[in-house]
Amino acid sequence: MPIDHIATYAAGPDDVLAVLTDEAFLRDYAQALGARLEGIETATVDGAPQTTVRLLAPTTGVPAVFSRFVGREVAVVDRRTWTAADGDSGHHGVLQVSAQVFGRTAVIRGERRLAVAGDGTRSTVTGEAEVDAPFIGRQVEGAVRELALVVLRREDDVLRRWLGDPS
Repeated sequence: MPIDHIATYAAGPDDVLAVLTDEAFLRDYAQALGARLEGIETATVDGAPQTTVRLLAPTTGVPAVFSRFVGREVAVVDRRTWTAADGDSGHHGVLQVSAQVFGRTAVIRGERRLAVAGDGTRSTVTGEAEVDAPFIGRQVEGAVRELALVVLRREDDVLRRWLGDPS
């Protein structure tokens, strides 16, 4: 199930990336999700930042038909690996967000591009939701996609606040 999300920010790509990889921002972002933070890892590998956020996310908003199977929280691992600056004065990151529910894996694989747009940044997130569940996988993927878009909107709200972006 495809995921597409575009946002623009008044700050440049370097500033947006610096916030997205800041441990304090990641803590603020987890709090905005209403999640219990279990751990944050930040590192620089080959000159590029990597982050891993482990949290227990509430299942509020999960369709009732599925929520009875997942309980009140689900463990989520959000990994983002950025490459060195793109040639177009931007940045490219590979993301993978995964959760295990009753031995089944729900995963979002995708990428985020931060590109110069006028005096600011255009952020483009594309990805695919996949759920390893015979018979109901496509339905669950739709729910995962909707939740991913909610999470991206909340991340944008926190990111704008950190960047001092009034929009």
